[in-house]
Amino acid sequence: MARLQDDLLYDFKEQKNMIYSQLEVFDPLGTQLSKPAAQRLVSKGALIFAEVLGYTLAAAAIALAVFLTKLYPFYILDELRFKSEYIKLGYMNVQIFLFCIYGLIGLIALLFYGLARAMRHLRLKNDILSFAAKHIKTLVGQHLKRRAAIDTIEQRHFLELPDMQGEGVSSVRVNQVPNPGYDEAI
Repeated sequence: MARLQDDLLYDFKEQKNMIYSQLEVFDPLGTQLSKPAAQRLVSKGALIFAEVLGYTLAAAAIALAVFLTKLYPFYILDELRFKSEYIKLGYMNVQIFLFCIYGLIGLIALLFYGLARAMRHLRLKNDILSFAAKHIKTLVGQHLKRRAAIDTIEQRHFLELPDMQGEGVSSVRVNQVPNPGYDEAI
């Protein structure tokens, strides 16, 4: 019977150490991950809006490249290429200028697309963090209940439990702690 009691006491001490060490890890993590639901919602809405805006602007840049010579300030580009009065500018210079403009529009479209993809990844990561925060809060709550139960058992059976000094838990009793404000000589 003594072996069962020793095993149970050892298991109790191990559970206590595990609960305390896990709370040291999970409690700050849960605090860092928690933020108000309204803030997450606004953030998620803003990220969705930014993502849609990025995709829209990328599509608009591609449409601009397709209809560039039909739009008001850029119709001059078509005239530069085909009108005889601009031949003195040089055919290659005009072609390089046109390629640079189309290249810039393509680069702008790629950058807007990249921005939209980044917003999407950020939104998905925030969803994962929100999910993790919810479950870590639950886990911390369960660990706090278990720690309270362990502390209650320890206090109820304070005198019956053997010294836990060997397991890294201090076994100093209340009456053994010196009081610096009390002077025995008086």
